[in-house]
Amino acid sequence: MLKRMARSLVKKDDAIPIGDWKVERRLATSRVEGRGPSVAEECGGQCCLHGVFIALPERDRILEYADLVQEVMDESQTPDTDFWFEDTIEEDDDYPGGLCIGTATYNDKCAFLNRDGLCVLQLLEPQLDLPEGERLKPFYCRLFPLTTWYSRLEFDDMCNGVRPCCTLAADGRKRAVDAFAFELTEALGEERYREFRNVALELEEELKARAEEERKLAESRPVRKASSRGRR
Repeated sequence: MLKRMARSLVKKDDAIPIGDWKVERRLATSRVEGRGPSVAEECGGQCCLHGVFIALPERDRILEYADLVQEVMDESQTPDTDFWFEDTIEEDDDYPGGLCIGTATYNDKCAFLNRDGLCVLQLLEPQLDLPEGERLKPFYCRLFPLTTWYSRLEFDDMCNGVRPCCTLAADGRKRAVDAFAFELTEALGEERYREFRNVALELEEELKARAEEERKLAESRPVRKASSRGRR
């Protein structure tokens, strides 16, 4: 049944519908050079260096906990909240209310990255007694190296090749669906992620079977010998 579902879910626009999302096919069929963004020594926060656009309620939540954020910052960061966010509010329908704002860069990196390339919002979050479903680290920060375009969930090509954890490779050590399990779950939820992973595994088997059929077909073709003509 899953195999039939895998075939039927891959549409002409090369996306796999999962719940309200259309997930890019590459995330189901590709492999990743490294072990994934959750491995700190492979990551180093390279995707986050230039900051990210966040929803205005996410900015307000960070400012609400500003005193605690300042406590976990190091000397490479600024405790001055005036330098945490850009000045301009942008219009973007991917964000609640259609508005977003960028995190600022300080010392050539996102204001919330410490000298080790770790996000202080992520470091602080487990220490907070946040209401269920509320997070300190913004959604798109948690989603890297994935991104969205309206209802599409995609791999961000700007991250490709920057670090092994976010580099697609045909002979990579992990499936993309496993390497990006955290990020996919953040967007899809646990149940939908399991659904997507099942589809990915079935597609993988289909691709292997197709490659094997093509190999056998190639081996079965007679080899034509070059003809030679005698001299007169």
